[in-house]
Amino acid sequence: MPITRVFFSVLFPLLVSLSAVAEQAPDNADWYLPKQKDLVYLQTHTGDVVIMLSDAVAPLHKQRFVDLVNSGFYDNRYFYRVIEGFVAQAGSNTEQQTFDLATPLKAEFVKSPVAEDFVSVETDAPHAPETGFIRGVPAAIDKQADSQWLIHCPGAVAFARDNEPDTATTEFYVVIGQAPRHLDKNMSVIGKVLDGMAHLQALPRGNTINGGVITSPTDASKILSVRMGDTVPVDQQRQFRVQKASHPGYQRKINSARTLENAFFHDKSLTPRTIDVCYYQPGVEEISKK
Repeated sequence: MPITRVFFSVLFPLLVSLSAVAEQAPDNADWYLPKQKDLVYLQTHTGDVVIMLSDAVAPLHKQRFVDLVNSGFYDNRYFYRVIEGFVAQAGSNTEQQTFDLATPLKAEFVKSPVAEDFVSVETDAPHAPETGFIRGVPAAIDKQADSQWLIHCPGAVAFARDNEPDTATTEFYVVIGQAPRHLDKNMSVIGKVLDGMAHLQALPRGNTINGGVITSPTDASKILSVRMGDTVPVDQQRQFRVQKASHPGYQRKINSARTLENAFFHDKSLTPRTIDVCYYQPGVEEISKK
């Protein structure tokens, strides 16, 4: 099935937002604090979704998304294509767009060189030479090619396109299911969901015979509004922090995952285990100022 400005159901909450009350502090060795200008507040019929954008690989697509949000383009549109175990997609649907922000973008599937702030988690990883995170977003690198890309873990946000690479315009999708890693290095990924996956999970599904497209979307599929964090009143802004992959707690988690050093496990014959960063993502906490 071609990914034609169209597109995912997480079987379990991999991108959990943990509630916490803490004093906001600058980035440090353990936590990354996303700025409001990189947060997207998307309101659905059942509640809010917060997305953290990244320009690590696809800066033009990220900026296009920001510009579309600020123009109000996505307000009152729909997640019109939703496939169980795959993606939820929104945008202009079949409507023909002729304005400047609908001109096709040049593909940004990979970027060189490898970022200095890439934190490696697994070498010889599934689907990539090396996987880890770039400022909280799952990523992969190829040292021989000196290139990097963001990967399709649950919660990933990317632009949809037609069969040709340079055809993304306004359509975006969110991975709401199993990690479709076959899309890596073939789509322009711009970030990930920090909070609100349950609301995306509540979206009506389309008929798979029709490619997941909902012929007549209702309010249950509607995007009520989308706002960039830096345009939201300060008293309504939400503050998050994302564990860095170097965080001692995260390192303990993946080391335990490799060795199954837990009383629950009895058969450890297949250890050490390979770490799938889509499954073992760093923690996300919502914090608030005192």
